[in-house]
Amino acid sequence: MTLPLFKRELRSCLFPTAIIAAVVALYAGVIIGMYDPALGESLTLMRDAMPELFAAFGMADQGTTLLEFMVNYLYGFLLVALPLVLVAVLTSRLVVRHIERGSISYLLAQPVSRTRLMLSQTGVLVFCLVLLAAVLTVFELACSHAMFPSELDASDLIVANAATFCLWLFLSGVCWAGACALSNVSAARWVGVALCALFVLVQMLSGVGDELSWLADATPLALFDPLGVASGGMGALAGATVLGVSGAVLFALGTIAFARRDLSV
Repeated sequence: MTLPLFKRELRSCLFPTAIIAAVVALYAGVIIGMYDPALGESLTLMRDAMPELFAAFGMADQGTTLLEFMVNYLYGFLLVALPLVLVAVLTSRLVVRHIERGSISYLLAQPVSRTRLMLSQTGVLVFCLVLLAAVLTVFELACSHAMFPSELDASDLIVANAATFCLWLFLSGVCWAGACALSNVSAARWVGVALCALFVLVQMLSGVGDELSWLADATPLALFDPLGVASGGMGALAGATVLGVSGAVLFALGTIAFARRDLSV
C-alpha cells in the first residue's frame, strides 16, 4: 500500500460515503422510531393489506424485540441496496474512471508495483465501508438509547452489524473483481454491480409467493442472517464467515487480474 495514494483517493471518496451514511442514518432513525407500539399496529395493518410487497422487501415479520424489528425492516433491503450503491460509485472512482480517463498511466508511472497500487485502492474502499458500518452502529445505539432505553443489547447489535459488514465485503469483492478483470470500460463498471443487483432481486422475488420461495437459497445472500449471528447460531456465523472470506478472495483475485492486464498505456 502507498500512503500518499491512499490519502488522495480517500479524500475523493469521503463525499459519496458521507451521503450514503447520512441516508442510512436517516432511515435507521425512522425505523427505530417506528418501534413505538402505536405505529406497530399501523404497520401490521399495512403488512396484512400488502403481504407480498412487505415480504419482497424482507419485512414480513415485525419481530418481538427492537433488534428483530430493526433487522426485519432495515437489514433485509435498505442495508443491502444502499451500500451497494456506494460500492458501485467507489469502485468506478477507484478503478474504472482511472482507466477511462487515462490517468491510470500516471499511477503506473509511480515507482511501485501494480499490486501495491491496487492494495491502496482496495484499502480506500474497505475503509469507507468500515466508516459506514461505524456510523450506522453509533447512530443506531444512540437512537435506541434515546427512544427506548434498555431495549437494545449493544453487543448483539455490534455482532449483527459485523455480519452485515461481511455481506458488504462480499458485494464489494464481486464489483471489484469485475472492475479489475474486464477490459471493456462499460462492462467493468456495471457487470459486478448488475450481478449483485440480481442477487438482491432474486432474494426479493423469493418472498413474493410460496411458488418462488426456493429462490431464497439460490443466491449468496441466503448466507446473510444477522439475527442468527446475534443469537450465536453456528450456521449463521459460518454463513457470515463465508461471505467475508469470499469477499477477501474476490478482492485478491481482482488485484491479481489487474496486475496481469495489458492496459496498453
